[in-house]
Amino acid sequence: MEHLKPAPIFQDHMMLQRDKPIHIWGQGPEDAQITVTLKGSRAVTRIQNHQWHCILPPQTASLGAELFILCDIPGYPVTKISDISIGDIWLAGGQSNMEYFLRYDAHWDELKNAPVNPYIRMYNIPRISFEGQQKDISDSGHWFGEQDHAWETFSAPAYCFARALQPVLDIPVGIIGCNYGGSPACSWVSEDVLANDPMLSIFLREYEMEYKDKDPRALRAASLQGYAYEDSLSHQEEWKSMMYGLSHQEQLAWLKDHQNDPQIPMGPLHMWRPCGLYHHMLEPLAPFSLKGVLWYQGESDSGHATLYDRMFSSLIKCWRKLWNDELPFLFVQLAPFGEWLECDSTGYPEIRYRQNLVSKTVPGAYMTSIMDLGMYWDIHPKHKKEVGERLALLARGKIYGEDILCEPAQYDSAKRDKNRLLLFFTNAGNSLELRGETVNALNIQIAEGCSSSYETPALKSCTVSSDTLILDFDSLPDVPVTIEFAETGYAEVNLFNSAGLPVKPFTCTV
Repeated sequence: MEHLKPAPIFQDHMMLQRDKPIHIWGQGPEDAQITVTLKGSRAVTRIQNHQWHCILPPQTASLGAELFILCDIPGYPVTKISDISIGDIWLAGGQSNMEYFLRYDAHWDELKNAPVNPYIRMYNIPRISFEGQQKDISDSGHWFGEQDHAWETFSAPAYCFARALQPVLDIPVGIIGCNYGGSPACSWVSEDVLANDPMLSIFLREYEMEYKDKDPRALRAASLQGYAYEDSLSHQEEWKSMMYGLSHQEQLAWLKDHQNDPQIPMGPLHMWRPCGLYHHMLEPLAPFSLKGVLWYQGESDSGHATLYDRMFSSLIKCWRKLWNDELPFLFVQLAPFGEWLECDSTGYPEIRYRQNLVSKTVPGAYMTSIMDLGMYWDIHPKHKKEVGERLALLARGKIYGEDILCEPAQYDSAKRDKNRLLLFFTNAGNSLELRGETVNALNIQIAEGCSSSYETPALKSCTVSSDTLILDFDSLPDVPVTIEFAETGYAEVNLFNSAGLPVKPFTCTV
């Protein structure tokens, strides 16, 4: 007898999105009639090509619901899904800084010993990148709560988002992790996004050039060998020390010791190939109803930094089209960073600029900043709890309509006053806050194109007043001056608004 199988997301202890149509789907025997019921609502459909899909009407937030799936073939058992919460569900997408396991967070001891919140549910999409891939996915593919064995390897920023948001909303909050370390944005979109855009098609061309002359059998064998090494227990155990954090010297020693490790070559099995994760991780989840998307990604796009606003905007459009829903995107501007293993922060200032551009030009896309939380020698900052809390603050203000300061301060305008420069900011709140005697990460130069006979003005003091940063100089030449703030790969920002959010990077000429 052919089994009736709902899609993997439909399991005991699951969550459903409140106040939106509820999509239920799966596989089953051809031409059978399926009836789905939930809290008095009922939907009927017939299986075609062994696929079925029902849509139930929206429900309000609740606990303890049960869903029943019935087949009209005599003798078929009823499928019952129990302990369903209905609330708000957010999808947590991106690369390793979103994937970053909770157990590595600087606040892990505090978090694991806190009282259990039974109103938070989590689910990880298995990190499968090609059809038939065999790997350990024991921490994925099931719904769970705090203290479950999969909890400590769940996304730290996404969990901390839910932890900060749930008590405010006082309804169940769910997170679906859909992230993969190292993934560029192009791996999370459909082929038409890249093929139909003359600028974004470079990702397809580079991919094809990378493997077109390689022997397919040898490429597959090398790929499987590389995956076997990456998935091995010994490598996973060793990688833990890297994620907890190694000094620069320890990283150099690690690189030397591992220079001959098996690698996964770029090709049809590579996890970061264009469109691969879109098809194998994201697409199977749609159209499961969601409240919105959390996104932390961009490090792997620094090689094409000037395209990032176009790429990310297209990704947002692609995901909204897939869901047929104008999902809000809450995202994180890249953290300060210097060097890690063989990576450096070349292109990061440009990525941050492009991310800020997306927040200004794409409706329903909102950005928070973590320019105070970086680490020079580590691409993975350890304070992810703060990242989640800032995303939750952004959600409260932008999605749930609270009248609160939830966005970082943004440079607005400037003017001169004799030997003083006044820089004005939006989103300052009650007042800007300078933590220290002078503003870190500030670079002041005579504007490009001016005579080289002018000396760079010497900054005498920095003060803040309300929404204004006041820069006093011994003397200020009567030519334009360019001010760059945090426009470097690594910076230690110490200028904040009254919500404790760091001022975003900017460049201006006064």
